[in-house]
Amino acid sequence: MPQITNTKDRLKIGWKLMVAFGAHWCLLAILMPLSSYLSLPNQPAATFGMADEKFTGFSWSQINSVSPNLGLWIVLTKISMSAMMMGLGILILTIAYRPYRQGERWAWRALLASTLIPIFVYYGFICAIHISHRIPIWTFRPGSSGVMADLVNVFVLTWLYFGLWYPRKHLTV
Repeated sequence: MPQITNTKDRLKIGWKLMVAFGAHWCLLAILMPLSSYLSLPNQPAATFGMADEKFTGFSWSQINSVSPNLGLWIVLTKISMSAMMMGLGILILTIAYRPYRQGERWAWRALLASTLIPIFVYYGFICAIHISHRIPIWTFRPGSSGVMADLVNVFVLTWLYFGLWYPRKHLTV
């Protein structure tokens, strides 16, 4: 009988964490473009931070002096990422709320793929950029590829452990 209680507790924890995870992405997808919009024409820290300045070798004022539209284009490109984040958040929320909560294995697989594949693609491109610019991969440091992006991913992987991996053995077919 303790196994049944443990199963229910693990699934209760898992689906709630995954719903919160989806809501987290939806919230970020709203806050990033909003903060960028409200900070223009000044430097929008949410979409062009210190790591971006370091990577490009240009400050925000230098980019705008070359072309104000270039700065706007950089902001719009990064904001388009927010639309993808919103889509991912809605996908996670929808799957976690009902099918994953009911313990359906396909939902677990879909959530696992929709969360881990973007992380692997993200780090794959970061490594490719390091290689193409002849920057040693071992110099890659958390937080060096954007505003707290890598630290967020460490948080995400921990979240996924408790939201997906921890309750995985208690799913139905």
